[in-house]
Amino acid sequence: MSAIKINSKDFLKFKRIGIALSGGLDSSVLLNVMANKPMLKDRITALHVNHNINTDADRWEEFCSEQSRKLGIPFQSLKLNKTDNPSEDYLRSKRQEFFRQWGGDQDLIVTAHHLDDQVETILFRIFRGTGIKGIKGINQFSTIDGVNFFRPFLDIKKHDLKEYALKNNIPWVEDDSNEESNFSRNKIRNLILPSIRETWSSIDKAIIKLSKDADKSKQILDEIAQDDYSSTFSTHGLIKLARINALSKPRKENLIYYWLVNINGLKANFAQIDQIYTYLDRELVGPASFHFKTIEGESGVQIIINSKEIRIMKDDHKTKLPKDLNLEWNLKDNIKISSGELSVVESLGKGLSTRYLKEGAIIRARVGGERCKPYGRKKSQKIKNLFQEYDIPDWKREQIPLIYINDKIAAVGDLWVCEDFHTPAAEKGLSIVWKEIES
Repeated sequence: MSAIKINSKDFLKFKRIGIALSGGLDSSVLLNVMANKPMLKDRITALHVNHNINTDADRWEEFCSEQSRKLGIPFQSLKLNKTDNPSEDYLRSKRQEFFRQWGGDQDLIVTAHHLDDQVETILFRIFRGTGIKGIKGINQFSTIDGVNFFRPFLDIKKHDLKEYALKNNIPWVEDDSNEESNFSRNKIRNLILPSIRETWSSIDKAIIKLSKDADKSKQILDEIAQDDYSSTFSTHGLIKLARINALSKPRKENLIYYWLVNINGLKANFAQIDQIYTYLDRELVGPASFHFKTIEGESGVQIIINSKEIRIMKDDHKTKLPKDLNLEWNLKDNIKISSGELSVVESLGKGLSTRYLKEGAIIRARVGGERCKPYGRKKSQKIKNLFQEYDIPDWKREQIPLIYINDKIAAVGDLWVCEDFHTPAAEKGLSIVWKEIES
């Protein structure tokens, strides 16, 4: 290959460009190609991570620094602490952390992933268990943890990169660990793929075709999910199950996956998603909670499911009412509490009797053991049992305020008015409106 074409226009909207430089063949070619682009050179910085695993790691770092200097490219490096038997996921996370510290949302990290990497990645994901999104393989452009990545070599074979390097006298270092089979990807590269190619010489083309077909299918599924998201009136934090039950099971699952990953930006693996599908597919025995990490950072969220809804709540979502809450309310003005806002509206034959406007009310939190006889019921019940009967999820129970009048429970949020305080059927009353805080 006499030339490698890179369109400079793909990079011009970014302030700075970081070249992920390991010193190996692929990234050395990338650095040289990018350095020979006059429109880009002033924006480029070479970024190297010294994994501190191989005995030659320091020499490779020196090589990267020297090659960058010869090309007139600024160089930055990170040396990891020595760790016994580091996993691929650990090393990847450290590189990602380095890139995130270096660049912002207006910067770009360029990596030298090529067509062979794409084939290995798709096989690796298939062996680990993946869905259609995983079969798509590596995206040419992506944003991960707020870092922008671009991979201009994805359609180029490693053989062609090597040919280019030899013709243009581009030096590189050989990582002898690539020849070992300790890591999963190396096993695929050194053992599995060579064996497959002996029988199926066109396996690379077949896998790339599968990847492109998967990409098209995923786009179609996302378009369908977007339509379903809109038509079921789902929101960023909430899906009402009654509104999606008319969908077929595959379409319902497609919507939920899209909602979790595309709308809410969650790191959802196959096992976690399958847990949610399995839970929804059987008869609900009670509320369930699932924990997910967000793509943007380390904070997480809880997926709360009951018979009526699927709700997303942040781990740091603190709306529980304090146990010592004792707040006066005139039953006229809107009043804000930590879990939301209370107000009243006039309604015929519903709500609190207007005669209690003179007494006013006290807002308190539930501490346990409280009872109420909802209007129209034959007997009083523990509020805990009423919550269970009406399928009020656990997280919401801690937010609902109790309204006391004359030191007795008069109402439970906007759910029930206790009979002694209810307005007569022919008179105007004060219906309580409680607007919970959004998660």
